[in-house]
Amino acid sequence: MYLSKPLKVLLLGVAVYALFVLLFRYGRVGTPWDHALLVALVAAPVAMLWGWVRDHWNDRARDVGARWRRNRQN
Repeated sequence: MYLSKPLKVLLLGVAVYALFVLLFRYGRVGTPWDHALLVALVAAPVAMLWGWVRDHWNDRARDVGARWRRNRQN
């Protein structure tokens, strides 16, 4: 099944949000439902942003390493 990139990001965001809600609700502290929903509403986009930042930094590091190796071989 083919899904467009925006739809994949949306589905991933909903899944991360649901995971955070369940984590906060049924975790060690056991936050009430209303607080778990609100905190997950903030935590999910932050987690997705940091995932994107990590991927971006890894891609940049790979490019810099490839350029460095190419320059050293010449």
